[in-house]
Amino acid sequence: MKEFISNFTKRGLIAAGFGPFILTIFYYAYYLAIHYNPTSVLEINKNILSSLLLAFIAGGISAIFKVEKLSLGIATLINAVVIYIDYLFFYLFNDWVEMSFTPLIVFTICYIVGYVIIWLCIYHQVKAQIQKVNQKL
Repeated sequence: MKEFISNFTKRGLIAAGFGPFILTIFYYAYYLAIHYNPTSVLEINKNILSSLLLAFIAGGISAIFKVEKLSLGIATLINAVVIYIDYLFFYLFNDWVEMSFTPLIVFTICYIVGYVIIWLCIYHQVKAQIQKVNQKL
């Protein structure tokens, strides 16, 4: 457990560096879509801290793949659920997504499609690397 927490913290800190970058993308997308601008320093600070925590948790949970007792399927399911809850909580907390049926369904569909695409890209990259190593052996 100590190793998992250490690995979670290291991965989370690396990912948290992307928090402000993610926030910038959200602000820019919202500005283009609905001309949204944050109204106060307090709101900006809340969003920056939220995006840092969001990225820390999302990056840290990838440590679940290092737990040897878990199968790839179970680790992937835990990873996907934790990241979904993490994103959903912070998106709702910051009013990035409206708390009503249609926006939540759109958010969920976008999350699932995005997660599957990213997971498949990483899976195929790792599989290709393993094949290269096996050929060299």
